Amino acid sequence: MLQTFANATDEQTIPGIVDTVFDEMFETVFAKAEQFLVIGHSFGSLLALEIVKRLEARSLCGKLMLIDGSPLYLQRLASHHLSGFDDEHLQTTVLTLVLSFVLPTATQDIIKPVMDKSTYVERVDKLMEVAKASNPFSEDYARKMLRVLFYRLKAAMNMSTEAKEKIAAPLVLVRSAKIGDVEEDYGLSEFTIASLIVKIIDGTHQTMLANPELVEIINKDML
Repeated sequence: MLQTFANATDEQTIPGIVDTVFDEMFETVFAKAEQFLVIGHSFGSLLALEIVKRLEARSLCGKLMLIDGSPLYLQRLASHHLSGFDDEHLQTTVLTLVLSFVLPTATQDIIKPVMDKSTYVERVDKLMEVAKASNPFSEDYARKMLRVLFYRLKAAMNMSTEAKEKIAAPLVLVRSAKIGDVEEDYGLSEFTIASLIVKIIDGTHQTMLANPELVEIINKDML
């Protein structure tokens, strides 16, 4: 997962994240390829767009599929929920989100000691303590994810939704039928000079990934 790549942990821009992985990824995956197929979901769609721009700059052609993600959609989502938030509020949002997954039945008796700590580092330390038995990951990995989530939220909030450079690759957007309040194409027509196909399938932003129709679309339209 590029968004969790170790060298990109503290990056706060999409180009910065891709900078840390692109050369190695190109040599490992694309150097001998004649064409590319890049697929990105959610935040990964932002990375996918940037990667395709760089692949095309190296004279490769291919296809791009974005699954329920685009600069416009993700910025609106972040701005709607986090507009005006400073770093401390963003950090609290990350901790609250993680607590809801790791300890879904947690009471205020468990949550309050975490949130009462004065710094983010201390809150993370306390979270590691109270969630130790429920955490399916190593402590190092969990700490890294908490840091990455914070910086990725900042990246989503700070990115531009303007297409400064359009891609030449045809683009397929597979979007959730549950999402409203955004253009049908998620504003992606501004990002490509080629064709844009929009497919709408059942499921939420998360559950649509388990929809068999998504696999059919990938096999039919992308391979």
